Amino acid sequence: MAREIHDILTQAFTGILAQVGAAIQVLMDDLEPTQFHLDMIKELARTGLTEARGSVTALRPQLLEEGSLQTALRRLVAQMRAAIDTELHYEIKGTVYPLPAEVESNLLRMGQEALTNAIKHADADEIRIELVYGSAHCSLRVKDNGRGFGVGSISNGGFGLLGMSERVERIGAQLRIQSQPGQGTEIVVMLDRA
Repeated sequence: MAREIHDILTQAFTGILAQVGAAIQVLMDDLEPTQFHLDMIKELARTGLTEARGSVTALRPQLLEEGSLQTALRRLVAQMRAAIDTELHYEIKGTVYPLPAEVESNLLRMGQEALTNAIKHADADEIRIELVYGSAHCSLRVKDNGRGFGVGSISNGGFGLLGMSERVERIGAQLRIQSQPGQGTEIVVMLDRA
């Protein structure tokens, strides 16, 4: 998908640059052809933006299509409850405020990854998901009472944890993983409120 977005933007902006070059060449000669090229530049820019927005929208998680992060997480938990025996708890704390779409998308993906890891690897009886809206920070916390692991042993860790690290970097958040063998795991993503 990233390649498609790149190709769309490259094509659109190459066309814009060509039109700018043509407009500059005829600017000295005649105003009417210059206006034509400037109109073409505007149309190419609009088309490029529309295509880019469409591509980016296609990347938005389906769970977010019909609502907010809070709703998407609630649906995710409900789907998982129906498929597993582990006790799942979901709680929203604080007064909800809007987050940018990219932040919501990344928080949802990290919540999915943390929940999936807990279900697959933790052998937990209970998993808690908290979405906390504080005055200075927003955080997502996924905690289980499962088998845990040595955090130092994940230096060559799984793709899921690497993906979470990349996502927190992308949105300017912090990731904290606390775990010890036999004591469960807690994953917290914290984002400063803008």
